[in-house]
Amino acid sequence: MAAGYKEVSCRVAVGMTGTPDGRTTEASATGTTADSSGIESTDEHQPSSVGHAATIRRAGVTQLFDGTGLPTFILDSEGTVVEWNAAIVDLTGVDREEAVGHDHVSELFYPDGRRADTLADKVLEEPNRAHTAFGVELRDPERNRYGDTSTMIDRHGDEKHIDFSATPLYDGDELIGVIEVVVDRTETIEQRDATVDLVEEVGRTATEISRGDLTARAARSDAFDVLDGELVSVIDAVNEMADTLETLTGRVDDQATEIDAATAEANEAADEIAANVTEQRTLLDDSVDEMQSFAAGMEEVAAQANEVDSAATDAATAVEDGLEAGEDARDATEEIVAISDELVGNVERLSEKMDEIEDVVEIVADVADETNLLALNANIEAARAGDSGDGFAVVADHVKTLADETRGHTDEITESLDELQVQSATTIETVDRSSDRIADADAEIEAVLDSLESIDGSVDEAAHGISEVARVIDDQAATVEELTSTMETVRSRAIESESAADRIVSATDRQDEIADLLVDRVEELQTVE
Repeated sequence: MAAGYKEVSCRVAVGMTGTPDGRTTEASATGTTADSSGIESTDEHQPSSVGHAATIRRAGVTQLFDGTGLPTFILDSEGTVVEWNAAIVDLTGVDREEAVGHDHVSELFYPDGRRADTLADKVLEEPNRAHTAFGVELRDPERNRYGDTSTMIDRHGDEKHIDFSATPLYDGDELIGVIEVVVDRTETIEQRDATVDLVEEVGRTATEISRGDLTARAARSDAFDVLDGELVSVIDAVNEMADTLETLTGRVDDQATEIDAATAEANEAADEIAANVTEQRTLLDDSVDEMQSFAAGMEEVAAQANEVDSAATDAATAVEDGLEAGEDARDATEEIVAISDELVGNVERLSEKMDEIEDVVEIVADVADETNLLALNANIEAARAGDSGDGFAVVADHVKTLADETRGHTDEITESLDELQVQSATTIETVDRSSDRIADADAEIEAVLDSLESIDGSVDEAAHGISEVARVIDDQAATVEELTSTMETVRSRAIESESAADRIVSATDRQDEIADLLVDRVEELQTVE
């Protein structure tokens, strides 16, 4: 066995060349011998190429194999280990002295003692067709270099991933052995597995985040220590992204809650606006109806005032006819009294419709004051006329009554205005004072009416005053019509406002729905499936 070791070792040291059939052969071994140490000597008469080979042999076969830096061993044609370099000693933990001469190289790789064939054994058995016979990889067809992969436990008890490459050795056509190079792929495999674990960890974290678990973070593993630091830094990047996403989602949730609360308040305000607009429209509808009724009443009052004017003219004519027609004049004044009573009734009905019309009330008050002034003038003239003014005094008395009734109705209108105007109390007080003055003047009006029969020249002036009253009432009727038209316009604007309020309510309802939807989406994002 020692001789075989020396022979194969020295032939490998000399150098191998490929034969035409692709085999590896010895370049030159002419004139070479082996001493007891396994190092061959050289004849001084050999060519320079042989001298070069001798130099290599003198350096030592072991030193040559150790210099490759790769775990390498050689089997002879019998499958016995004839070379075992330092690199494979480090890999397996088996010393060279123990390995060389061992006839089952698999036992050196596998501590459990199993005798499975190594790649070198398979190539030694089938040097030209190991790939078909054993299913190994043919990596270099020209040199019949074969390859395979496996795992082993090193001398430290750690599992190693190794790659084998075995090539047959020839001396001419004679197979003299197999050289096998072992490459430790453990670091590459560990990096590959660590990369897969890293990708899976990042993918798992991304999946959990996508399902709503914003607290999910990628965890570092000791297995990642074999990877490049920049590659592992993706964990920090993913976690920073998750932190940012969690923070932003929290902010969105807070803002969505605020939006939801704000839209709820806006919705309530819009509902309140709509209710107020509807109520205002109802009030305006009522006011328009009342103004229309009031306008009709004013037209009726104007008609009655014209009748009073006609009656006063008749009374004046009767007075001018003399005392002989006094009875007729009294009858005429009685008719005027009846008409005045009817006018008072109309004014009472009219006063019920004069709601929210402060300007009209002031005009009516002015008319009452003017009537009082005319009545006072009539009283003075009746006093001057003596007994002849008694008939005219009756007409003046009824005119005064009409003014008194008109003033009374202004109080009722003032009470209605109190519901809509802050100054209603002041108006009521003013009307009360006017009523008191009318009551104080009642006795004087009675005296004027008693002495109206003695009035002659003053009848024309009184009749003119009544005509003026009719004109003022006509003006009031025109004013009421204008006010009614204005209120109709206001009511139209109120209808438009009500429609706008409805649109606001619809818009706020939609905004509220969107806010609720936003809150739901944020909650879904924060909920783990």
